[in-house]
Amino acid sequence: MKTVLVIGASGFIGRQLSNALLAAGYAVRCLAREVAKVEDLARAGCEVMPGDISDLAAVQRAVAAVEAVYISIHTLSAQPGSAANQRFMDIEKTGVQNVITACRAGGVRRVVYITSLGTSPEAPSEWLRERWHTEQLLLTSGLDATVIRPGFIVGVGGGGFDGVVNQARLPVGSRMGGDRPRMRTIAVDDLVYYLVGVLDDPRTYGQGYDVGNDYVLSIKQLIETIAAMLARRPALLPPPTPASPPAPAPERRGSPPEGAMEGFRDSLQVDMNGDPLPIRTLLPRPLRSWPAAAEHALASN
Repeated sequence: MKTVLVIGASGFIGRQLSNALLAAGYAVRCLAREVAKVEDLARAGCEVMPGDISDLAAVQRAVAAVEAVYISIHTLSAQPGSAANQRFMDIEKTGVQNVITACRAGGVRRVVYITSLGTSPEAPSEWLRERWHTEQLLLTSGLDATVIRPGFIVGVGGGGFDGVVNQARLPVGSRMGGDRPRMRTIAVDDLVYYLVGVLDDPRTYGQGYDVGNDYVLSIKQLIETIAAMLARRPALLPPPTPASPPAPAPERRGSPPEGAMEGFRDSLQVDMNGDPLPIRTLLPRPLRSWPAAAEHALASN
């Protein structure tokens, strides 16, 4: 039985991925900063190890005797244990470099890294630019690496989807209710299908893939769709000006890494379309449309 390490298993994607890997017959080890948050995964059969991706020793312990590693982390949120002067993407870069170092030392070759649509060295968003550079660290590391780039992930528990649902329920919705950015959507179970599907496919080594269905929508359109499904009619106020957008939810809940708010603001000006056709050729599957994915998620809540 192949043992797979999931870094970030307590997060929305990491938890779904861990359960899917168990169902597919893999042994799953989880690296989590807060073990209490993954007690459900431990009960399901995952081996849980405490630790942070920024701690090389913890990553080395977690990588020992595994055959593949998934990296699923969110550096816009507060990161305990990081240096006070670190910018938010420095944390992710350091973590990915720790994984590369640990995998090289431990003889682990397979790594799958989840980032986001829109990464580019010329992107106007620091978050997207620096995520591209971090992707390159992995893709040029000599390891058998694959990068998966989703856009707007549809599923209860995902910060973006939950935020849209909350806005649709309000009499007046204002949070980011404009025509930009436009984002390609993907149901969380379709994303997990791709993540599990690339694991043992050598054709995906050294490649990055955009993933999503054929719906590319603004947040205003996302809110309006959900509101119609809930039989609500919220009044959507104009979006805030670029100089004063609302703070992202992770920042309101804790102390964010330096630059996280600016990175979040800038990303709101970038359309996230991508090209999902290459991975569809390798892993054909009828994907849920945005309306079908939204209805499925609401029914499961």
